Amino acid sequence: MKKAFTLIEILVALSIFMVVIIVVLTTFLSGINGQRKVIALQDVQDNARFLMNFMVKEIRMSEINSFNSSSLNITRPDGESVSYLFNNANGKIERTDSTTSGPISSDNVFILGGFYGSGVGKLDGLQAKITIVMDVQKNSAKEQGRASIKIQTTVSQRNLDLWKKHLLYY
Repeated sequence: MKKAFTLIEILVALSIFMVVIIVVLTTFLSGINGQRKVIALQDVQDNARFLMNFMVKEIRMSEINSFNSSSLNITRPDGESVSYLFNNANGKIERTDSTTSGPISSDNVFILGGFYGSGVGKLDGLQAKITIVMDVQKNSAKEQGRASIKIQTTVSQRNLDLWKKHLLYY
């Protein structure tokens, strides 16, 4: 007598095999989606870190002249005037000096933000300082390609102008 598999045994084995394949594929696709999310978040963090460091280094070494919620005007140690603008309409940060003008932010991200400060242009004895607030976003057609990070820092100019303010009182 020949031994063979019955139809029921084949169907049960096939069902178990299909469940295992579905679990493996779901885990694999979940891993790929997680990797895409991590790459998008890393891209947003890299852009935010670059922009913040770029602006903070220049502001720290300059004299803060004026600001409003979307723009900041500084004078560098070499006497050159520089302005930063959060162009929230197109999601870019623009930098303008005597020779160049244009966005410093990547095309990969959309940026909303503003400047807040104190001690700028006042004789109140406070050192000028500016707080930069940014919401950096990466949009994608797929959900796993989207990421957003909110970042802020406060920077004061190193050029201590307190002595200038005190001289005006004497």
